[in-house]
Amino acid sequence: MIKVLHLSDVHLGSGFAHGHTNPATGLNTRLEDFIASLRRCIDRACQEPADAVLFGGDAFPDTTQAPYIQEAFAREFRRLADAGVPAVLLVGNHDQHSQGTGGDSLCIYRTLAVPGFIVGDRLATHVIPTANGDLQVVTLPWLTRSTLLTRPETEGLSLEAIHHLIIQRLAPALEGEIRNLDPHLPTILLGHLMADRASFGAEKGLAVGRGFSIPLSLLLRPEFDYVALGHVHKHQNLNPANNPPIVYPGSIERVDFSEEKEAKGYVWLEIAKGRVDWQFCPLPARPFLTLELDVSEEENPQTALLAAIGQAQIDGAVARLLYKIRSEQLEQIDNRQLQAALKPCHSYTIRPEVVSQFTRSRLPELGAGHSLDPLAALKAYLENRKDLKDLVPDMLEAAERLLQGEGETLWLEEL
Repeated sequence: MIKVLHLSDVHLGSGFAHGHTNPATGLNTRLEDFIASLRRCIDRACQEPADAVLFGGDAFPDTTQAPYIQEAFAREFRRLADAGVPAVLLVGNHDQHSQGTGGDSLCIYRTLAVPGFIVGDRLATHVIPTANGDLQVVTLPWLTRSTLLTRPETEGLSLEAIHHLIIQRLAPALEGEIRNLDPHLPTILLGHLMADRASFGAEKGLAVGRGFSIPLSLLLRPEFDYVALGHVHKHQNLNPANNPPIVYPGSIERVDFSEEKEAKGYVWLEIAKGRVDWQFCPLPARPFLTLELDVSEEENPQTALLAAIGQAQIDGAVARLLYKIRSEQLEQIDNRQLQAALKPCHSYTIRPEVVSQFTRSRLPELGAGHSLDPLAALKAYLENRKDLKDLVPDMLEAAERLLQGEGETLWLEEL
């Protein structure tokens, strides 16, 4: 069995806004988190050891990262070369400069001829010698219109029509690679793409970007023993029947709060022709935590906020406190106390939302298309007037008597 580590979507250089400068290193603490997660992946590959490492693309959030960030990525992957572990580095959409027309951020590894490194910047088949036999890897990098089409072919076409044309061109090109495969070697398709049944999770903005979906039928081929994907940050297997497994390992760190509830990690697999055993290996990624409260009805909103913070697991987390409050309650809030309570966090933000006491959500029964008798309307109104809560029983009683015709009698008696 050939041992393979499959990781993707490192995005080194993301999430600086959620960190701060480490005075000991001068680096942003979130950068250090991303490096630490990448290091754990490389540690596993070197110590096991793996027979090969497959990187599914998106080394950085873009191609303009500072040299020290690029160096951090190179330093970790260089350890694979030193350990004699071959690696395939696939080009993702965030690795491409100017939609692929200006090169990519991984091409330098091919230029420098790093031992054992293959840069997957085109559709091609690579045979990788390993200590446990040869491994066949088909690389499918992120596709752009310039990858398979010429400018005259796309002139005047809608984006949807262009995407359809790309799929039409991809299908026979991929078929050509499949027909030339050695049927006796274990085979992996390594692709950076959006498959049409994939669930983004919540990371649409950064991970998915502008692109198109590739039909799952192009990937569901018996010639592939495993399909290793990158691009989507949420770990998932698109083919639970595992014939073959079509797996996104997801990203190795949380980029922002949209990935708060997603597990982060990599995939470890052992593969032979016609057989593959794989497992998702979680990484201790930095926790993100949202505390969302509505304190607009609280007599002491400060106490409610402090209680919620005290009950949450905030140590070392990137946290945000979101709360709804009425304008007249703002003077009861002591931000210094809130900040002191949130101090165990790695970083935090506090964001109040001032709401009206007469919101539609508070009075849904008064919406369009609904009728309400006067007494019920008064009751709904009084429920939103905390300043009148002591008078509610008397006011409702008086209103009911008025509606029953007793109001005139009461008025005459007072005269």
